[in-house]
Amino acid sequence: MRNFKLTVEYLGTNYYGWQFLPDKPTVQGEIIRCLETVLRYPVKLIGASRTDAGVHARGQVANFSTAKEVSCEKLLSALNGLLPPDIRVKEVEEVPLEFHARRSARGKLYRYRLFIRDVPSPFEFRRSWYLRRTLSVEPMREAARFLVGTHDFTTFSKSERKREVNPIRTIDKIEITNKEWEEGVLVELLFTGRSFLRHMVRVIVATLVKVGTGEVKPQEVKEMLQAKDRSRAPFLAPPDGLYLERVFYDDYPY
Repeated sequence: MRNFKLTVEYLGTNYYGWQFLPDKPTVQGEIIRCLETVLRYPVKLIGASRTDAGVHARGQVANFSTAKEVSCEKLLSALNGLLPPDIRVKEVEEVPLEFHARRSARGKLYRYRLFIRDVPSPFEFRRSWYLRRTLSVEPMREAARFLVGTHDFTTFSKSERKREVNPIRTIDKIEITNKEWEEGVLVELLFTGRSFLRHMVRVIVATLVKVGTGEVKPQEVKEMLQAKDRSRAPFLAPPDGLYLERVFYDDYPY
């Protein structure tokens, strides 16, 4: 048996997330379809992250094992020749059999893009969260500091999260940048952490946006976190601005 690692990028707008669904288009489903066309053999494809419907990725990682004789170069060329144009495999590597895209991961980097100007941009449509109101970035940074570290993130997770899922997570870094350019203002939030609960990044982003508009004070974010109550942060940023930027393995910096 041989184990292949795929690094994948995609626009998630047209898909019901990464995870395979029998009756809906998904990114994993498209890649499996193309792999099985090339290999003429059933494939079990493992993804590092189950991105939600509409969420994008620049550095999703997946792996599969096969006994077929095929080169990395042929796989890369064949897959990109068959995949729809909004999904691309950037790299194919042969890795040790024990490599597992999800279990071997040591950390992830997510990026969230906020686009601000008086009118929407067709070039940012479904690729960022469009806002008309200017954000105060410094209070957002102040609030974000309360979320760095190891905490119970129940307040910032999907409300119907299964009880057996451990809500304790570690965020090692939150960076917020503010860039003015000719098209408007781009605010980006980067989250580096060991693992994330479902909707966790999107709830945090929406909460920090409320801080940036003055509707929530930075200290209140600390109180929300300590409450361990999803109803304390009843916000959810749209999936359009969220990108799985990178999955770390032995190269995790924290």
